[in-house]
Amino acid sequence: MKFNLLRFLCLLFLPVVVIGIIVFGVAIKEHYEEKGEFLTPANPVAHEPAKFSYQLINPSTKEPLHNASVHLEIAKTRALNHWLDVGYLRQDNQGTGLVYQMDSFLYDGKIEMDSILWDAGAYTVSIHATSPELKKPVDIKIPVDVKVPLGQIIRTIILFIIIFLAAAISGYIAGQLENPFKKNNSKLKRTVQSTLLLFLACVVLSNSISSIALAHGNEASSHPNEPMQIEKSGVRAELKINPMEPVQKGKPAHFSLTFHDSKTGQPIQGIDASLSLYHEDDNLTMFTTRTEMPKGQIAFDYAFPDTAKYQLIIHAAPNSPKSTLLEPFDGKLSFEVPPVQPSVVAQIRAGILMFIVLVAGFAIGVMGTRRKKSVSFA
Repeated sequence: MKFNLLRFLCLLFLPVVVIGIIVFGVAIKEHYEEKGEFLTPANPVAHEPAKFSYQLINPSTKEPLHNASVHLEIAKTRALNHWLDVGYLRQDNQGTGLVYQMDSFLYDGKIEMDSILWDAGAYTVSIHATSPELKKPVDIKIPVDVKVPLGQIIRTIILFIIIFLAAAISGYIAGQLENPFKKNNSKLKRTVQSTLLLFLACVVLSNSISSIALAHGNEASSHPNEPMQIEKSGVRAELKINPMEPVQKGKPAHFSLTFHDSKTGQPIQGIDASLSLYHEDDNLTMFTTRTEMPKGQIAFDYAFPDTAKYQLIIHAAPNSPKSTLLEPFDGKLSFEVPPVQPSVVAQIRAGILMFIVLVAGFAIGVMGTRRKKSVSFA
């Protein structure tokens, strides 16, 4: 029986074809996903926008709740398997804990927020609302499951396929070389060197790709945070970040935004505000929310999932004739989240997975050469 190269290649690429069909089947299913009760889409995908909307209702009248003081909190309750995280070669904020929280005042009792949840896993949206119309506070918890981005899965599969094929080719070439331990020939040194170089090339390839992927965002420079101000048309907006040192990826930072009259220093009252956090490096809006600011101030906490340059985009407008804000106010405040070095444990896990794929590919390549030789001798 002769060695059939075409059959060998078909068997080699068959798993790739099967995985590809499954992946694109999932993509078609996600494309037709229906709108959920509170979320659009119902099961959001990490790194993609999701719209959250919730209308607070007065239990006694069954009408929309008015003049509601709302505490909104988003927390990650369960992370993915750590080995699965390594497959994406990104050390994002894969832990659990607080992601976002804000205290706001809503005249119409309607909570609206556009957000990007960076990591796949389980989240809980907690709402605590009080109002003069309520006899007791309203507490609501909404579970949210965030799925793995299809693009991330495809990139991971392609990466491991490249490593596997490179190792298989190296093993195939190494298997065709003469065995230096069977006889003492003049090609001993060249054979050993060729085999080692081919194997090391695959190791370097996998390690380089892993290092580049794990070091995502390391271009961002680190600068201490200071109170930032925008002044226009007699109004001064000031943003303070606590702690007053560079905020760290994955750890919640406290933001305080206030509006004052530039001349008197008195708080601006009666503001209808919209806030957006923009990720400059990836061209993404991390979240957008609206709130009323009766006393010209608002505070929120946010855990940055990535090291990058960010902008807090502000739009403020008077919410009534009694407002001391005379005209709409728009501004942008920029700051940076400095880079962090990937943990040694994460790099070791990534290296182990890649090394397994590397050895498997190399072994299959060598076995293919030996099978060819045995068929030829037969």
